[in-house]
Amino acid sequence: MKEDRIISALIGLVGACNNNPKTADTDSLVIKALAFPLLCPEYGDREIQEIVNDIYLEKNAIAPGCASCAAPCGNTSDYDMRRIYEADDGIRNAKLRVLAKLRELAAYVCQGQKTGTTRCMDSGFFYKALSYVSYDMDEAALLGLLDEAEKIERDIKSGVIRNDSEDYKN
Repeated sequence: MKEDRIISALIGLVGACNNNPKTADTDSLVIKALAFPLLCPEYGDREIQEIVNDIYLEKNAIAPGCASCAAPCGNTSDYDMRRIYEADDGIRNAKLRVLAKLRELAAYVCQGQKTGTTRCMDSGFFYKALSYVSYDMDEAALLGLLDEAEKIERDIKSGVIRNDSEDYKN
């Protein structure tokens, strides 16, 4: 898929956030990048490269030494999407379903922001899910994550948002 470059770079950004504090722009960039393919369906290579460049700029702001590290650990590296496509059918399908649901959730949040109908959501779920996708997880764990994403979607659509055990109403 054309947007695989975005997911690959986002997973590297999430890795940078695991050991370094996010900036004020990180959450909105992650959500915008995830939503991009659904909100801008007529995109091309130039638009994808712009999003990927934004992700790299953010990652370098969060973990500036990683780009020039002499002994890279791989935590902030772009994810090799072939790991998904070459996985067993169950794992591949579960990871692709999780990514599709993340895009839908992010698009829903972005659309709410554009229309002035605030759609709050704990951005930590996006980081967690992108991390899960990058790990060698079993299918049951991925399907559990997908169930969690679907519950979040139902909560958002019904106006109930859970964020660090507090409930918010739209």
